[in-house]
Amino acid sequence: MVNTRMQRAGFGLSVAMALLVATPIAAHELSDASATLVVRDGGYVQLRLQIPWADVLHTAWMPGRPMQEFLVVATNKSRADFAKQFATVEQTIQRSTRLVADASAPVAFGRWQGATADEVQDALKRELMSRLADGVRFEHVSRLAVTAEVTTGHEIAAVRLQLPASFGPSLLTVYRPEERWVKSGELSAPVNVARRSTSSAARTP
Repeated sequence: MVNTRMQRAGFGLSVAMALLVATPIAAHELSDASATLVVRDGGYVQLRLQIPWADVLHTAWMPGRPMQEFLVVATNKSRADFAKQFATVEQTIQRSTRLVADASAPVAFGRWQGATADEVQDALKRELMSRLADGVRFEHVSRLAVTAEVTTGHEIAAVRLQLPASFGPSLLTVYRPEERWVKSGELSAPVNVARRSTSSAARTP
């Protein structure tokens, strides 16, 4: 039974590699990571990451090898092997993501939530199929959301964010929500949305 499973897995890998050889695929188009911080009263900060898992896992597992080759190998891993290796990358991302509020020391985020290892592997399979179908306009379906949060314990005037090196250049957007009650059936008071002198969105170097 084990040999049969190995033969099937090998056959699937061989077929996928053959398809890659036969299919002209354009050079990989980077789908940037992005981060959104929502700063609330009391020093509470919410983080939302959009992680291009194909890029991040490719860098972690098979740097220097073609993206298409990585996708074939990753999508043919067993669920257990993929989950074990994925957990290691997840932990690295969580350790490497830090918030600096004002002049305080960097703090780690907690309460991380995101796609499971199975969901990420399935997304990689869909991305591989998209690349095989149309190498020029393939979909970055493995770019998925991850959320986390932290409470600094004090009001925040300015924030800085550190992201993992594996993300590459990432777009950072920071919000401080303007919240107020609106009476039933009435127009709210004006809310100032004029652009400030310093933009709240900046691309990291």
